[in-house]
Amino acid sequence: MTSAASIEDRGIAYLDSLVDQHQQEGGRLERVQAAISRLEDDPGALFEQSILDDITAIRQESPADWQRVRAAAKKARVQVGELDKLTRTMGSGESDQLFPTIQPWAEPVDGAALVRELSSTLRRFVVCEPEVADAAALWITFTWFIDEVHVAPIANITAPLPNCGKSTLLEFLETFVFQPLKCDGISPAALFRSMDKWQPTMLVDEVDTFLRDNEDARGVLNSGHRRNGFIIRVVGDDHEPKRFATWGAKALCGIGSIASTLASRSIRLELRRKMPDESAENIRFMEPELRDRLQRQLARLHEDLAPTVAACRPKPVPGLSNRAADNWEPLQQVAEAIGGEWPERVKVVAITVARMDDEDQASDIGTELLKDIKSVFDERMIQRIHTASLVEALHGTPEAPWNSWNRGKPITDRQVAAKLVEFGIKSKRLRIGETNKRGYELADFKDAFQRYLSPGTPSPSGTMEHSNENSQLDGFGSGTQGVDVPDGFDAKPLKIKNCSNVPLGSPHASEKNGEEF
Repeated sequence: MTSAASIEDRGIAYLDSLVDQHQQEGGRLERVQAAISRLEDDPGALFEQSILDDITAIRQESPADWQRVRAAAKKARVQVGELDKLTRTMGSGESDQLFPTIQPWAEPVDGAALVRELSSTLRRFVVCEPEVADAAALWITFTWFIDEVHVAPIANITAPLPNCGKSTLLEFLETFVFQPLKCDGISPAALFRSMDKWQPTMLVDEVDTFLRDNEDARGVLNSGHRRNGFIIRVVGDDHEPKRFATWGAKALCGIGSIASTLASRSIRLELRRKMPDESAENIRFMEPELRDRLQRQLARLHEDLAPTVAACRPKPVPGLSNRAADNWEPLQQVAEAIGGEWPERVKVVAITVARMDDEDQASDIGTELLKDIKSVFDERMIQRIHTASLVEALHGTPEAPWNSWNRGKPITDRQVAAKLVEFGIKSKRLRIGETNKRGYELADFKDAFQRYLSPGTPSPSGTMEHSNENSQLDGFGSGTQGVDVPDGFDAKPLKIKNCSNVPLGSPHASEKNGEEF
């Protein structure tokens, strides 16, 4: 049996004999052999970028010569596993070019129409809400402007169960994002080296398996959220510290939730399984002409609008936490640059897509609700208001999220009550004019206003004037508050404690009063 050592020796000898033979092919083998011969004095000789390029070309063009180079490197005590990683290509059957060049469209592009078409095209292949499709279209466009923005939100493609279209959406992103690099799993080292070397749009499938108990990978993904994201690792036999850039756009695709640190840096693209009466086309049959045109138009859009996007300074979307507002900032920059309906549409999309039950977002959403409720009391100059009138007033606040709270539909009485309970504020029955319904008193908000609103927020005066414009007479009431007592009669104490403070969610109160809370 031939020993492993003799195979390696023969590899070195044969490599020497091939040097002259292949000099006409650019001298790659000669340069690699020279680098191997210098390894004793220069351990990094084989890892110089020009030599790695030569080895990569040899690996692509001649599998036999690649194995001979590998055997010689192993004989010289080189870590061939690292050599394998650094010279690995996309694989057989694919283009030799990692990121094919996209020729920009010949004419100027209507950016608003382009993003609109991306969204509608996506919905041909994936069953999803219009806001999810719009968010995905804006995220795709943002990847082309990665050099003009300062935050790179992760696209978190998720669904509660399989067969909801996650991989199809990821494939759609791969088709249209800037410099896509898709994989079904990746080591933390390969992840940060890839981001540092190519700054691709990294698309990772099966992330629910890849990220499980993988703190290193989560750390790399988290650090790449902002342009100044770097990690430090030791390299080489001397364990020399080296800084690797992790900045770049990334999409993660998997079932269920991701780690909270990643979720807070993400735009959640949640999909649902299609109903029997819903249909979706197969993305494999997308028209090549459509795909080529949209890719080229995205390239032209970047060419034309890069300075505009870089100069955009959008105001944060009202109702989002600081981190969520950061996530939507680059998409807002794109929306403002392309114009049309998108500067306003992106705000509705952001509120609809954002996870309102996220912990770090809930407090800011609650603060926004308190501010708007305070404005209602201030503007109407009232001390009390029925729940229905309060919610109607919230719906009339143009810049606030309440009109699109429920997947694009207005917030309900019950949802307002649920948020206010978090601040210790509960509704009670109030007689205002001739109407006796559940509602709120200004005094109930005093503690929350003082604790959670900034000092600069105007405070309601101690004495309120009643507005004559309020046809529902919300500001007018009898001297008895919080208890259902007809005018002209004195209130008597109730034997049941706290009866006036039955919470809004009480099923008995809901059934008795016939109102939706």
